[in-house]
Amino acid sequence: MKTALKAVLALFIIPGAGLYAQDFTGQDFREALDNARQGTSSVTLPKPVLEETPVAFPEDNAAASREKEWTIMVFVNGKNNLEGDGLADINEMEKIGSTRGVNIIVELGQMSDNSMARYYITKDRKPEKITSRRLGSASGVDMGDPAAVKDFALWAQRRFPAKKYMLILWDHGSGWLKGNPVEEPSSSKGISDDWITGHNIDTPQLGRLVRDIEAGGGRVDLLAMDACLMQMVEVAYEMKDTKVSHIAASEEIEPGSGYPYDKWLAPLALRPSMTAAQLGTIVAQEYLKANPYGFQGIGLTYSVLEVAKVPQLAVKLDALAKAAMAANDKAAVLRARAEATRYSLGDNKDLRRFAQLLMQHSANAEVKTAAAEVERLMAGTEGPVIFTGVSANRPTLSHGAAVYLPENADDISGYSELKMSADTQWDEFVKWILEP
Repeated sequence: MKTALKAVLALFIIPGAGLYAQDFTGQDFREALDNARQGTSSVTLPKPVLEETPVAFPEDNAAASREKEWTIMVFVNGKNNLEGDGLADINEMEKIGSTRGVNIIVELGQMSDNSMARYYITKDRKPEKITSRRLGSASGVDMGDPAAVKDFALWAQRRFPAKKYMLILWDHGSGWLKGNPVEEPSSSKGISDDWITGHNIDTPQLGRLVRDIEAGGGRVDLLAMDACLMQMVEVAYEMKDTKVSHIAASEEIEPGSGYPYDKWLAPLALRPSMTAAQLGTIVAQEYLKANPYGFQGIGLTYSVLEVAKVPQLAVKLDALAKAAMAANDKAAVLRARAEATRYSLGDNKDLRRFAQLLMQHSANAEVKTAAAEVERLMAGTEGPVIFTGVSANRPTLSHGAAVYLPENADDISGYSELKMSADTQWDEFVKWILEP
């Protein structure tokens, strides 16, 4: 994969674009992002030419293709230091290409010329060149605008109908964290950072985006995020009133290469009748297989959640929050928080591990019972986790979903705007653990 990436980078002349993870690790997440930004300083950025989305392509008026089993819609936001990785991933898709049962549609945003283009991915044998059919292009499209994703998804579903739809959001990711507009590239928040406009998609916007797709007559069966740190209970809960069946994402960072697209598109091409759960699981397994040693010493994670079972988990979290606060069992909570598996954003903790530790450290019967209920749901078939895995160099203390357990009171801005905060007392619990 790295060899192919170097060839692509040499071809498109994007200095440093493939040298960084889709988010970054180290002692200080923000410092790492700053370093990455400095690494791409030789790229001369064009002045933004902003247009309102949606973008109208002449092909919109063409007759729709016949219905297939799957349409895979990949929103590749390369309007940042990941442009080269995006080009490399499209070349991976071209190793398989669209088939009789599967459409592969890409929207590609590029930093180098502030452009956007849409492609119908076809098979080729040229790893250094994108040869797929270009369906249209535009300049200045804001890839950090939820309306751009909505327009792409609805257009793709009109033109390339299928029985099931997968939407992949490809870019930087940072979990639920809110920050829109992003003031500079180093302050990455949410998902889909456009470094030219300074915009991104935050978690409430992500939920509204999917509901807007449905209001426009479309849907998303499998939501996959080829981005760092997005597999959080708070993010998944935003989908509870949508038709999204499953979410595939990572609790931890990803390398810049992200998914090995050819490795999971190949089995899908052979068996396009796969369900959303089956496809999400294959994506997860192939991703972990392709990155057995993790990234820069960090072991990787990947999991698939069933959205219909997330609200039941939120009920258990609400009960746990109420029990812990009523018992004033802060010492046990803080100890469990400190020992729980943490990720490259240190305030993200593995939920099941936190519940296990709270069961051990609390002496309060109600708290222990509430924590045991969370642990039981995360571990069993009644819960939302249908697949979770780790790379070979990571301890198996990651169990499929992270939750926000911050250690810094400055980090809670915007948390109350989440659906889970409105429906549970987990946000009050977060504030309570931060109190001196």
